[in-house]
Amino acid sequence: MRNRALHDALRSFALEAAALLTDELKAGAEVEFDVVDESGGRGPALYRYRPRIGEFLAARWPALRALPSCEGAAAALGAGAAAYLRSNGLPGAQAEPALEAMLERLYEDATSFGFPEERFERVYLEVEDTLFHDALQATVLAPLRDVVLELPRVDLGGGLALARPDAVDAPPEASAETALCVLERYAAPDDDSVEPEAGARFARLLTGLRLWKPGAVALGALGWRRVGEARWLALELEEGGGAPRGEPWVLGADEAGALRGFLDVVDAAPRSGTVGYALDRFELGCTRPRATDALSDHLLGLRALLDAHGELGLAGLPLRLAALCAEEGERRAVQRRAELALTLERFVMCGGEEIGDWIGPESPRAIAFELECHLRALLRDVLCGYLEPDLKGVADDILLEAPHPFRIEARDLRAERPPQPVPEPEPEEPAPSPEPEVPPPAAVADGDTAELEPVDGVTPSVDWDEDPHSYSAPV
Repeated sequence: MRNRALHDALRSFALEAAALLTDELKAGAEVEFDVVDESGGRGPALYRYRPRIGEFLAARWPALRALPSCEGAAAALGAGAAAYLRSNGLPGAQAEPALEAMLERLYEDATSFGFPEERFERVYLEVEDTLFHDALQATVLAPLRDVVLELPRVDLGGGLALARPDAVDAPPEASAETALCVLERYAAPDDDSVEPEAGARFARLLTGLRLWKPGAVALGALGWRRVGEARWLALELEEGGGAPRGEPWVLGADEAGALRGFLDVVDAAPRSGTVGYALDRFELGCTRPRATDALSDHLLGLRALLDAHGELGLAGLPLRLAALCAEEGERRAVQRRAELALTLERFVMCGGEEIGDWIGPESPRAIAFELECHLRALLRDVLCGYLEPDLKGVADDILLEAPHPFRIEARDLRAERPPQPVPEPEPEEPAPSPEPEVPPPAAVADGDTAELEPVDGVTPSVDWDEDPHSYSAPV
């Protein structure tokens, strides 16, 4: 087998076609037959019933071409469709007629449509021999920086693999690398589609590796290409040259199978709308040389997923992030650190240094790494189908259903004050005793020295002069 991707695509289409055609027979459809005389005019007549498979398939081709695997099979067959049609004596150069011809070849003389495994392998070899009769194996290598593989080689399907330099045929310049991306497929000598295909597949592989786990992983700027036994040629990689940041990315021996399945799911997942924007910001942050530069990219990605319209203000992002990425008892701590990340972002915007001037309770690198992990986890769950793309709605539902949601409470602080000692009342001073009343002096005649009678409201004084001649009134 020279092209595993083509084999798997055609087999998937044949399996789905077999199921559809079998259901047609169960629903009452019938295959018509032709009666063929095989005696050749000599001796007794020998008749054989030949099923009219071509007409049966042609009548149901609209349903067959609508199968999910048809588009992938047509793309895999590609330009080789014309050669396969010519080998079967049919005109045209389109992939769909070639797929129809393959099904007719697969079920010729059949009276049922169960999937014939052995016959499919024989038919596939015919397809492959037709398509790759003059083809040579093309190999493209790209260095992976700061990647450590515990296994010598990990095949990822479709001719794509991760390998150590000593586990594959590689140029001497590649021996200094820790790991390589490898793409192997058969191509015609004049096929110029191998390099663009390798660049696109390496870029998507890099995205999958970054989503799989944290670590410093990046493509080198230069790779190598070879066709057949020719010499290796240097190849400039469009997605290469990123600066890895952090600890090396390590793939354990027990992770290879799970990684292969994860990459298949992520590669087939749609990447449009807010999810696509957040994924782009995530990857851009992974290429930043400084943690604080990556923080802004990852916060933009989280805003796109959780608070694109900013309807909750600064509180929206931390609240929703805590609801999705933490259990109920730990949400307040996650919310607090997300608020700290927003503060750190504003600090960096104002020109603060990464470490020197920051006086927060956690280091900038720790804050940025935690935000990166949260964004990675959310993107993984969305791309794998565990969460709906509308993460904002999911988070709000969680907050509404929480038994003790985040809320603001008003408390009477007076009830929390410690009791104050009550001062003892001061003793009252006794009221002064009233002065004895002195009767006012009475009027006396001239020369009378008798004591005067007191007048109401007048208190006698010791310095009063009782001589009436001492007083005079104005005239």
